Amino acid sequence: MSLASVTYGLSITTIVLFGIVALFLARRRQRVKKDDTEFFLTARNSVPLRTIAWSFYAQGVGAWVIFSMPAYVVSAGIVGLVAYSISCGLPILIVAQVGSVLHRKYPGVLSLGDFVQWRFGTIPTIVVSLVMLLNMSIGLCAEYTSIGNLMEFVIGAPRLPIILCVAIVTSIYTAAGGLYVSILTDVAQGAFGIGLLVIMAVYVAVTFRPESLPTPLPDGLGPNYWGWAAIAAMPISMTCATLFSEGPWQRIWASADDRALKKGSILGAAALVVVCFLYGFGGFLAIWAGFPQSSTDGSTAFFDLLGAGSDTAPSWITILAALSTVTMNEGCVDSIQNGIVDTLASRFFRGKSVWYPRVLVFVINIPTVFVSLQGYDIIILFLIGNLICTICAVPLLLGLVDRFEGYVTGWSFITGILSGFLSIVVFGYVKVGDWYEGLRYTFVTAYDWPSFVLPLIFSAIGVAIAAFIEGAIRKALGLAYPVPLSFVPQGHGDAKTPEEQSMSSCDAESVPRGYDQKQEVFQETSAVRAQ
Repeated sequence: MSLASVTYGLSITTIVLFGIVALFLARRRQRVKKDDTEFFLTARNSVPLRTIAWSFYAQGVGAWVIFSMPAYVVSAGIVGLVAYSISCGLPILIVAQVGSVLHRKYPGVLSLGDFVQWRFGTIPTIVVSLVMLLNMSIGLCAEYTSIGNLMEFVIGAPRLPIILCVAIVTSIYTAAGGLYVSILTDVAQGAFGIGLLVIMAVYVAVTFRPESLPTPLPDGLGPNYWGWAAIAAMPISMTCATLFSEGPWQRIWASADDRALKKGSILGAAALVVVCFLYGFGGFLAIWAGFPQSSTDGSTAFFDLLGAGSDTAPSWITILAALSTVTMNEGCVDSIQNGIVDTLASRFFRGKSVWYPRVLVFVINIPTVFVSLQGYDIIILFLIGNLICTICAVPLLLGLVDRFEGYVTGWSFITGILSGFLSIVVFGYVKVGDWYEGLRYTFVTAYDWPSFVLPLIFSAIGVAIAAFIEGAIRKALGLAYPVPLSFVPQGHGDAKTPEEQSMSSCDAESVPRGYDQKQEVFQETSAVRAQ
């Protein structure tokens, strides 16, 4: 039998087996306790420390790591690799810290969109939800592209069957089991993937014997402009992208307690940094040694390392590498799909059956699968999403600061986003001297550090200017600042009765500063605010 047929068969078998395990766990869970919609979306306070640590790792690592880390080395070198690897784990710690505060203050939130609705209102909520859906869809497309690249460039087989297999299997068990079952499967998928990585690391240690290594490092691999730029670009871009991905937030709600959340995030982040660095460093070694490259952009350099200088690697180690890739891919894909379900259910299908977003996940898979068949550069796919998230990050984070309540409103939120986008437009024009080419440079060409630093600065400036103008207008007209009422989340479908849902509306209505913000005020004013 050929390598392609054996690898395809074992890969699909691995994907289906994990799917069967997930369905078994979902079935067993429903026999023990029939979960309401809220638990389906959040697995509220149910996951202990070790399990949540594995889940933080599995939702962050995916097949993209094996391809994008070596590809980034080609331009950013060893400095860029270190910056990128650290940036893969750092956002988990930041989001966990922010989420811990958010969860403690607003324990009923079902998604990040719940908080944005309460804090800023409907229009900012729609903007944030659309950015999150776009960001997660890009991540899903990157995963499908990665697993397709594995089959096409490494194994020499068509990409469509494996992509369809992952998409269908993960969609089925995501719809059946929700977040809780996804988290349980993360443990097995994460452990299996790391076990295979250890075997490959031992194999490389034994077989890596290059005839000579160029010294000093070639310009592309040694310290260079893009490597130094990565010190700013990668932490900012990865952190902002993580803020606008529902996966990490879901694990915050699911953590059994604050201790499980904080320690679990540390363990998961540390594992992410190590694994991402090892895959990237493997590609670095292959390029440094001058091994034959199976792709021009360096994305398959890790697999070239396994060949130890030969045109092809031994079949058994190639198969192990493929199984590791599909395992990481499946764990990441089901996490993204759960995040999409949560965002859709909490924002666009509030009060309706969770089956609506479940079905929409199947629909969303259609365009992402189609785009993945084009084989776009994974690094560029992430660049688009990361930059959009960076533009929106500061206005969102300012909403978490208590002293800014009322002053930073939905209007200043939108103004901050627009000013952040404008800063990128101006930078691109100054950089290349053309508006269109400038946008192309910033969004689809380069991880340049000003592209990520400037939006942070100018979005904050935009918020400040808008808040100042709004303050002057309110003072001139004698209008009070809006202050959000006590947070009371709205139910989802069968999670609460219609009467409970009407009493727990999370519309971002407000009262003038100085009003009592206790629940009694919410109840007394609910009839007036409903008009």
